[in-house]
Amino acid sequence: MIEAGDRDNQLECMGYAVEMRKQAIEVDARHYVEEDVDEVVEYLYNIYKGAFTEKSIRQHFDNYIGFSYAEYTTAVVTAHLPRGSKLLDIGCGFGSTVIAARNAGIDATGIEIAPFEVNFAQRRLARMRPQDDPQLVFKQGDATKLDQPDTSLDAVTFWNVLEHIEDCEAMLKAAWRMLKPGGRVYIECPNYAAHRLEAHYHVPWDPELRHDREKAADYLRSQGRDPAYFLTSIFCRTNEEVLSILKGIGFEPLDIADEMSMALTFRNLPAMLLQPMRFRKFHHPARESITLVARKPANRM
Repeated sequence: MIEAGDRDNQLECMGYAVEMRKQAIEVDARHYVEEDVDEVVEYLYNIYKGAFTEKSIRQHFDNYIGFSYAEYTTAVVTAHLPRGSKLLDIGCGFGSTVIAARNAGIDATGIEIAPFEVNFAQRRLARMRPQDDPQLVFKQGDATKLDQPDTSLDAVTFWNVLEHIEDCEAMLKAAWRMLKPGGRVYIECPNYAAHRLEAHYHVPWDPELRHDREKAADYLRSQGRDPAYFLTSIFCRTNEEVLSILKGIGFEPLDIADEMSMALTFRNLPAMLLQPMRFRKFHHPARESITLVARKPANRM
């Protein structure tokens, strides 16, 4: 427990500490982002106040405003999508994944609900790729209310986004509608049925907490954290839930590593017998993260 005197000392030092944090992040990130660093850091501290630790904010900056995570996602999609493929990144944030994909020859666009992040992504795109129209590449809006034409996309991506969308099934049905036959949806998000560190608060997570949001909020308070972000922005997705929704819609689940079919079907019985541990790991309810590709069959509209 923090004593009153210690708390006063912390408050007196807060302004200095935040400035030092900004400077530390700016040094680390200058090769990623050449402008607006202070503004972005302040934005991150405000939006994740009480949830993210200082270390988590720095990691978030490096991963999602820098290009470390974007390099991974680009490698994943370009392994199986030809140049010129049309891709929509839902919850595109500060735009790193879209920019990296466009640099690799993918016709990628993004939608993001946060106006600050869209504005930043547009300004950065204008600087890095002046041949592109920022207003067409990055759009601000609610991804659950997209007016994207039917069967117009080769891929839809949800990189650590589904846990922030309340109606996961409706969102995946929208992805199905937008995808061409044979199109793919890429998913990565934390599995809240797993014993792991909670992906945003980075405290030990008990899977049973996913059943009672108020109990989860009380637990976060007991860890000295503010549960507001959890209560307003996190929905506890599970591996079983996402796989069940995808199956119900008609998607075929694939391993993200090599796009091997992971469907539990008679057709896949030989593969299941040859590689039982691979199938078990993919479908395991307590898998740490939900990480997969799902394909719309080529004969389905």
